[in-house]
Amino acid sequence: MSAACNPVDSVRGSAGEFAQAALASLFEPKTVAVFGISSDPAKLGNVILGNIITNGFRGHIYGIGRVAVGQTTPPMVIDGATIVASFDDIHEIVDIALFAVPASGLLDALRAVPPGRVKLAVAIASGFSEVGEAGRRKEEALREYCANRHLSLVGPNCQGVVVPHARLQMTFSPMYSNMLAGPVAIISQSGAMGGYMANRLMQRGIGLSCFISSGNETSISTTDYIAALNCDQSTRVILCYLEQITDGRRFASVVRNLDPAKRLVVVKSGRSPAGAAAISSHTGAIAGDDKVVDGVFRQLGIIRARDSGTAVDAVTALSAGKVLSGHRIGILSVAGGLAVELADLLEMRGFEVPEFDSNTLEKLKSVVPEFGATRNPIDLTGAVLTQETLFEDTLQTFSCAINIDGFAVISTYIRNPRYAHAIVRLFRSTDKPLIVCWTGSVEQTPESLAILAKAGVPVYDNTARAANAFCALRRDPTVG
Repeated sequence: MSAACNPVDSVRGSAGEFAQAALASLFEPKTVAVFGISSDPAKLGNVILGNIITNGFRGHIYGIGRVAVGQTTPPMVIDGATIVASFDDIHEIVDIALFAVPASGLLDALRAVPPGRVKLAVAIASGFSEVGEAGRRKEEALREYCANRHLSLVGPNCQGVVVPHARLQMTFSPMYSNMLAGPVAIISQSGAMGGYMANRLMQRGIGLSCFISSGNETSISTTDYIAALNCDQSTRVILCYLEQITDGRRFASVVRNLDPAKRLVVVKSGRSPAGAAAISSHTGAIAGDDKVVDGVFRQLGIIRARDSGTAVDAVTALSAGKVLSGHRIGILSVAGGLAVELADLLEMRGFEVPEFDSNTLEKLKSVVPEFGATRNPIDLTGAVLTQETLFEDTLQTFSCAINIDGFAVISTYIRNPRYAHAIVRLFRSTDKPLIVCWTGSVEQTPESLAILAKAGVPVYDNTARAANAFCALRRDPTVG
């Protein structure tokens, strides 16, 4: 548990007091269940149960349904999952139970759970406040039931949850299979947006502590999730896609009490009239005044990303856990034009690209060819292709500059993997942030990019995205 975490005060509220213990079960699940198993393998309940099994969840797995898979009468064991007819047949506490039933049957399914048998429920059904007045009444009844029974519910109208370190893939979508474990938690009121960001991070070698598709947030709010993640030592960065914030004052209080070592990046949609109108039909939410949201985020130190792609870029930089202590950036490039452009973009954003200290400058002049540049940015030119140790020797000298707070390295289409290995060595040897701009594509330089991704080095394919990464490290209120 984080030293800054107060598990009682941080979740105080109508449902928050019960959310803390429930969400602790999410982070360390031992027993899970899927309600809604049938003899039809195409049904969502069966698909979700299959995802849990094939992803190798290490705990106990139950499937619950009136019609069991196959023709055998339950209970029975199929591929490591115990299939039973009802919750009464499960003789242990279930940490997470997912209900794969339609909106019309959800309340009855929840009522069938013996009191205290389930710590955290997940409801994937749509058909609530996002579909109009009848759905709003249905959702209010669900909210009232959860509050009265002290039942913490993820959703409804969501995709489910994923906990990579526990190998729990509890959704109906294959996009979440084989997720890497790592320091980033994603909370998304849109399953598709969350899935997009999770997959883009995974492609960069950045793993997740958890993925929560929060949906309509009838019982548990984003605020509850953030408060619980404050107590999760494996989470370094929290990434949220939000369409609404229902409990603004408590949200602000929880964010103010976040562990200073954790970072919060938010994509908040509904900036335009068209976006705000679309939100209402998506989750039934009211977007709120965007100017007010912007001001509150600034006061709270939240990094607001312009869009989901920019959010992924910001989290990529932050997930490395390195702190930018100043505004001075050193640039080493194998191409002069890209170095000039990055220098411009950084200084336009309030950074400095200073001349190196005299000792570093003298050492660089002894290594870099006369037709190159040593002042900052360093331009090695095409000589790196003919002088085998030039890049590594220059990188070593570059890393020792005493008047630099962060490093940027620019490479193009260099196929030799020794350059990537040299960058990884620098990344691992320094506490200062390192951002790489690598313009060679995956098809052109697959081995080098794989080496960088495996090491968790933040890599971007153009100078603008690299400059924005430094803005995220500086904790600018808006990135992109």
